[in-house]
Amino acid sequence: MLDISNTPLDLTAIILTYNEEKHIKRCILSLKNIAKKIVIVDSYSKDKTLEIAKKYNVKIYKNKFLHQSQQVNWALSNIKFKTKWMLRIDADEYLTNDLKKNLIKSFNKINKNISGIIINRKVKFLDKEINYGGTSPHKSLRIWKTGLGKCENVFMDEQIIVKGKIINIDGFLIDENLNSLSWWIEKHKKYAVREAINYFSEKSNLQKYRKITNNKAMIKKYLKQNVYYKLPIFIRPIILFFYKFFLKLGFLTGWQGLLYCILQTLWYRFLVDVNILKIKKLIKNKKIHLNEIKNIKYN
Repeated sequence: MLDISNTPLDLTAIILTYNEEKHIKRCILSLKNIAKKIVIVDSYSKDKTLEIAKKYNVKIYKNKFLHQSQQVNWALSNIKFKTKWMLRIDADEYLTNDLKKNLIKSFNKINKNISGIIINRKVKFLDKEINYGGTSPHKSLRIWKTGLGKCENVFMDEQIIVKGKIINIDGFLIDENLNSLSWWIEKHKKYAVREAINYFSEKSNLQKYRKITNNKAMIKKYLKQNVYYKLPIFIRPIILFFYKFFLKLGFLTGWQGLLYCILQTLWYRFLVDVNILKIKKLIKNKKIHLNEIKNIKYN
């Protein structure tokens, strides 16, 4: 068995936080002895997030939150990083031991022309790992060479863009939020507004998504804009639900999988459509230019 207790990698982890007192310790401990440096970019938390974080060897910065990609890019532009590699992680995520072991095995063998590393992200919802349904697990580029990556400037579903080749490393990063279901619903109400803003402010095309080095992410974004959004409004969430729950085998995850599919497709996507109509009305009645959409208050 590989010992991961004293094997820090030449890597800095960036954790984005806002009121994450339930998660921050778990996240930091999953990075301990894997990341040489841990940096927290906090959006002025009002709970005990920073009080807990200060118990560990981390650097803390504060910056006003607009959206995740802006926060990551602020860190990359304003903090001097000395490690060879970077890792982006949310506070409610954590690295599994299998992923950490595979990172340690692979890091010293990575070719010099490799600039990014894709890992597997899996959602855990109501104590159940979501293994079917097309949303989880999925591959995400989370590790990149310092100076060679940045976050695309979008309101939702941001991807790290790197210069150079990428590889995949097995093992899972788990997204498990410990807050209540009602909290999850309120959070996704805000996400629905941001996603609607994305629909207008980031008119997508294949040429743009060729910049994203994670091919599956590129395809997903292209299909969303050029297939999903071409379907009839309010009908498309129903089609998406049947696709994910039946064709992508979401039903194999039990009642948690059913609830997850209902919330993520029927309810959430319906809410996105509602917000798209609201923004269209703002544009029509108040003559808001498309370039001003990103300034609409959504939080």
